[in-house]
Amino acid sequence: LFNSTFVALVTVIIAIPIATLAAYSFSRFSMRGETMMLVIILATQFVPAVVIILPFFVMFRDIGLLDTRTGLILVNLAIVMPFAIWMIKGFIDGIPIDTEEAAMVDGSSRLQVIRNIVLPMAAPGLLTSAIFCFIIAWNEFLFALILTNKEAVTLPIGLALFKGEEGDLWNLLSAAGIIIMAPMFVLALMIRRYFVQGMTMGAVR
Repeated sequence: LFNSTFVALVTVIIAIPIATLAAYSFSRFSMRGETMMLVIILATQFVPAVVIILPFFVMFRDIGLLDTRTGLILVNLAIVMPFAIWMIKGFIDGIPIDTEEAAMVDGSSRLQVIRNIVLPMAAPGLLTSAIFCFIIAWNEFLFALILTNKEAVTLPIGLALFKGEEGDLWNLLSAAGIIIMAPMFVLALMIRRYFVQGMTMGAVR
């Protein structure tokens, strides 16, 4: 439980700020090859995990990151970052740029505009993105299966271990399944209002 919670939380804490800055850049600045970069970022989501898991395994083995939480966090960041950038960009696109321009005319710097205007207005969307990133990291199975052995085993892998030679241990599987679902259920209840606001914000222009 600790490994899954730690890996998912750290993944979100690192991914959301970086994805927010990247999404803001794509949303507000015109860059050469911007469309191509966005397409490439999105295209990474269509690469099957089985295609890239062997290079990850070899690389992590060489640098000593096999069976470590750090290795899982790096993998999860690679998985959730493209998704987070695209999602947050949609939320920022829905914020009127006139508000930012008015603040900059009044003397605010770009960072002040981001901190005082963009982040508060995009907060429901950022929270929604964070929820999705947390769920993705929490449920990640294949990389955790291949890249961990003992020290960094996560809940989904632990759940699979209850399938023994004598059959499925349904009592343990049921208990572990409840443990895996419980944090997501509690989290959804706590922030459902903000989640709905974020989804609405991302859908309506």
